[in-house]
Amino acid sequence: MADRYNARLDSFTLEIETIEDNFEKAIAKHEFPFKDGALLEDMALKARIIRIRCYFYEATYDTHRDLLKHIEKRELFELLHPKYGLLKGSIESVAVRHDDRTSTAEIDISFVEGKIIAAEPQRQVNVERSTEEAFANGQFELIEEVEEDIRNDLGTEAGDIIIKEIDTTLPMHGQFSGISIKAREYIKAADAFVDDLRATQSAITNPADSLLAVVNYPNTLAGNIIGTVARTIERYAILHEGFRSSPVRFLSTLRTSLGGLTSLSTRFSKYTRIASAQRTALEAAYLYRDDETKREIVRRMETTKSFDALGNYTKPETTEPIMTIGELERSLADVRTDLQAAVDESRGTESLKEMAVSLVEHVNDIKLEREKIVTVEVDPSLPLHLVCLQNNLPYNYAERILSINKIKNPNFTSGEVDIYAG
Repeated sequence: MADRYNARLDSFTLEIETIEDNFEKAIAKHEFPFKDGALLEDMALKARIIRIRCYFYEATYDTHRDLLKHIEKRELFELLHPKYGLLKGSIESVAVRHDDRTSTAEIDISFVEGKIIAAEPQRQVNVERSTEEAFANGQFELIEEVEEDIRNDLGTEAGDIIIKEIDTTLPMHGQFSGISIKAREYIKAADAFVDDLRATQSAITNPADSLLAVVNYPNTLAGNIIGTVARTIERYAILHEGFRSSPVRFLSTLRTSLGGLTSLSTRFSKYTRIASAQRTALEAAYLYRDDETKREIVRRMETTKSFDALGNYTKPETTEPIMTIGELERSLADVRTDLQAAVDESRGTESLKEMAVSLVEHVNDIKLEREKIVTVEVDPSLPLHLVCLQNNLPYNYAERILSINKIKNPNFTSGEVDIYAG
């Protein structure tokens, strides 16, 4: 009779005996004509199978029902074996024998040890979330930048001016008393700048669910300046919403429009340039987020068969054009140019660098697929779907291949075409 000993299966303490410990190797047998025997190749061990028998008596009889219910779960189990140590794996089969009259039960368990750990999905940068966080932090960094400039301009009296709470709906210069002529001139200039900003695109209403709605700008001189700058720039982004279907054009038009804000005031132009760079980076993140959503739809289509098992046609999802590698690179270059110029003006603004890193990492993740691209020569002209089939690719890949090539008419594809290597 085999030895019995205590073991644990997850949280259950069991009295068991080991019935069988099964090791089996995967051996590849390469046989050749007119040759005796075979060339053997050891392909390592197959899954180890341990068969144990669990015993339950009157005091533990009810436990066997709880154990049976527990092992119905579709998950990995931990078996703490007194001889083999801690094993992690799955339960392949269970055989139960019980006698209610004597309150005894036996359960035979076939435990399969798992050693290969499933690979975790590769972490991808959430470009929207990381850029939004950096943008929000950047608003307060920009407020600190204004406060530092006030200290440099106004000297010792700057402290009281910086911390004073004001009514942002009223002119600021009338809310300060006992200040120098230089300070009053600065505040009047800030008043004129804020008034000009509020008059710009005043017909456009900032949405209540925008990111700026959750940024709590302080009711101070610096908070009023930066809050007004940010809301004005947001209205410019809303004004150009119609160009979003062409991401590169949208960013280019937005950057050109925002460049005109610097003419409102030479004294405060630095803040509009930095805030504009922050906004274009945020808008680029939104464009990349939307583009990734479109890519996911395309990927699903590539793995979806056109006909189901019953022969019924499966209508494909509606797709929109996705950004090409060239469009990604160009948009990233434009945004990084603005971010770099902003960093040059404000070295201490870490959020600008964080935005740049998030956008670069996202685009690099997309560009990793470039490693799978090869160039083929198509002659004579063929439909793009047929080009896919000729190169051992599902015809569903046509949409994504179109996004990395400049093909005027996909029905008459010819010349050098970049395709994904099968």
